[in-house]
Amino acid sequence: MTRNRIAAVLAAFTVTLVAVLGIASPAAAAAEINYAVDADWSGDCTDRRYLPQVDGCVQPGGDILWIKDNAANGYSVKLRWYDMDGDRSGECIDTLGQAKAWTVCNKDFPEGHDIRWSLGWNSANGWDFSDWWTTRV
Repeated sequence: MTRNRIAAVLAAFTVTLVAVLGIASPAAAAAEINYAVDADWSGDCTDRRYLPQVDGCVQPGGDILWIKDNAANGYSVKLRWYDMDGDRSGECIDTLGQAKAWTVCNKDFPEGHDIRWSLGWNSANGWDFSDWWTTRV
């Protein structure tokens, strides 16, 4: 009898685990994490944002994420984004420092989607983020 009870409990657990994993996996899309590369500014950004710690923009033509570290403090900066018309999200992280000026992450967003984005800067106290903006790509 004890073996039958253990087998029944294990079977129930296995069925539950398979159901949970089968449901959760497609719905939980992983954030796209990209590290920015050095680039010369050639952005055509009408929605460019300037902050003391970081500048950035989402360039609709070419789907380029521009980010610039403004503080020579050894901490990284990032542009985080969400596709408001899809299920993608991610971060463009600049670890190259203030001396590199503008850096980019090249994305491929669907045409006509709204990308919601904000700028972040790291410090000894952790990450701080700007307000959100929206750019149509």
